[in-house]
Amino acid sequence: MAIITKDTPVGTELPVFARRLRNEMFASGDVKTIHNDDDAAQREGLPRAVAVGPQVAALIFRMMRTCFEEGWIAGGKVALTFRRPVWSNDFATVRGVITEKQAEGDKTRMVCDVWIERADGEKAIVGTCSALVPGA
Repeated sequence: MAIITKDTPVGTELPVFARRLRNEMFASGDVKTIHNDDDAAQREGLPRAVAVGPQVAALIFRMMRTCFEEGWIAGGKVALTFRRPVWSNDFATVRGVITEKQAEGDKTRMVCDVWIERADGEKAIVGTCSALVPGA
């Protein structure tokens, strides 16, 4: 059962999810890349390995799936901007807040501001997501 309904008020914060993104998550056999090896990243001018962007963004999709279930799967929309890298072996935290409700046929579209914070508090990914809930 979805935890967000048509009666959930604008301004409601979505549940927070966090995950430590480890170098091993981005391994590809024995190949060392900027995503799984600090030395390889430093050779490319980065301070350390950088997490793979789509895997970081997947935290947003996990939050939306948890909150809206089928309304996300069958009616979800997303627009994201990748602003900063998330470093591998750091925590990434996803947050969101409901900002708007829109009638859409016999359903309500819940629009949310979403973002991912790096361990230092910097917003790495920002954007909007929306999903459908039963009832107008």
